[in-house]
Amino acid sequence: MLKDQLQTLKKQLIAAVFTCFGLFLFLQILFIYYPVHNQWTIGSLAAFAAFSLQALVELWLHTKAYHRLREKMEAIDVFIQTLTSGKLSARLSVSTEGAWKPVEQSLNELADKLDTQVKSLQRLVDANVTMMSKIKNEAVTEERQRLARDLHDAVSQQLFALSMLASAAERTIQTNPKLAAENIADVSDIARKAQAEMRALLLHLRPVHLSGESLAQGLTQLIEELNGKTPMHFEASISPIDGLSKGVENHLFRLCQEALSNALRHSEATMVKVSLTTIDQTLVLNIYDNGRGFDPETDKISSYGLKTMRERVEEIGGHFSLTTHAEEGTSIWIRVPIQREMT
Repeated sequence: MLKDQLQTLKKQLIAAVFTCFGLFLFLQILFIYYPVHNQWTIGSLAAFAAFSLQALVELWLHTKAYHRLREKMEAIDVFIQTLTSGKLSARLSVSTEGAWKPVEQSLNELADKLDTQVKSLQRLVDANVTMMSKIKNEAVTEERQRLARDLHDAVSQQLFALSMLASAAERTIQTNPKLAAENIADVSDIARKAQAEMRALLLHLRPVHLSGESLAQGLTQLIEELNGKTPMHFEASISPIDGLSKGVENHLFRLCQEALSNALRHSEATMVKVSLTTIDQTLVLNIYDNGRGFDPETDKISSYGLKTMRERVEEIGGHFSLTTHAEEGTSIWIRVPIQREMT
């Protein structure tokens, strides 16, 4: 646009020059063939010539001012492009006076603010990285402490009981075979419970994220692995689910791990069923065991675990429900709506 205006001014200047030159030639010819003695006529022609000369001078001055304007605009354009490229340390040279001085100062102030904001954002990112690293370390430490407590409270005590019962059986096997047999039976029962406890702890130590596979593939692989390593029988009815983000899939995989771990440790079940399906754009995950069940109102440890699972389900916009009765098993239901925009 500036270039077009400059070209127009140049054309106007050239046209004015040729017009004045033509007028001068016309006056010369007129004076040669028709001498003019009337003072009014001579004065008029002189005034017209002066007016034409003034117009030429003003046009030249406007053209020069326009050149300065174009240079300022080009400098501002280069400055803005420099800021856009990321060099926020660049600044304009401020004029000592004139109308451009406040404009150049304002642009430099804007660059100062942008530079300050970018530095603040970078400090915030650094702080977030540090905070996330700290949170991760604290979570790892807390998980290790929890596993250490579980090992001490359950497996360690069970191993101590095994040692005591085995020693008692060894002492009484000759004098009281019946009591020794009871002690050996207790050893077998406690060993089975300790084994289940260790399997549950090892399940907690598995990766909590899916390694590139889908939720259905990850759950199928997990259940096949448990079927070969535990005395429990696992049944699975798992359908592939489309429309889930990786974050939701990882969350659900972790929840299923938690439920299976609880079943291994506490249910005394012989069979566990896992089903994954969809009903009306809602994912439905069910984990059922035929174990001894429990009372959520009185079992504080189980209640705390269920509260944690419920909170994790709510984090992904889902609904958690549980059905359990003494000696009638436990059934966990997790329902999560599938977002249509994800499909």
